Amino acid sequence: MKKLSGYATALLSVTLILGACNDKEEVKEGPSGDEAQSKFGFQSFDLDIDTADQKDAIEASFDLDVSETEAEYTNKLEDIKLSGDEAYNELQPIFEELALTKDMSKEEVIEKVSKAFGVENYKEFELEVEFKDGDNQEFSDTK
Repeated sequence: MKKLSGYATALLSVTLILGACNDKEEVKEGPSGDEAQSKFGFQSFDLDIDTADQKDAIEASFDLDVSETEAEYTNKLEDIKLSGDEAYNELQPIFEELALTKDMSKEEVIEKVSKAFGVENYKEFELEVEFKDGDNQEFSDTK
């Protein structure tokens, strides 16, 4: 029985390691790091919007790293759940339209982002952005 338990543990470990290597959020067909930063003005974007009727109605994340780019997008209002290249392709035009800069006011950022994602009547808004110069900013609001 001990021998079987050891095999099961080893098999589980290998499965977990291989599963971690197959990162579903990774963007394989996106732009290079410098290209995305110049297009969007940021290298990391993490958004969570709750509405009165739906918790986590909108979740969008984009992270540009030296070795890889990751993207995820969930819109429960439109029954959308995407990751990797599909999420990036959906988010790219939104990010380009936003044209966020670190000099924008909190109100301006929240207004632009909530409008771009089609949820101007939100209950809770949370956004964390890392701009291309490494400056991290957080924007939050509750109605």
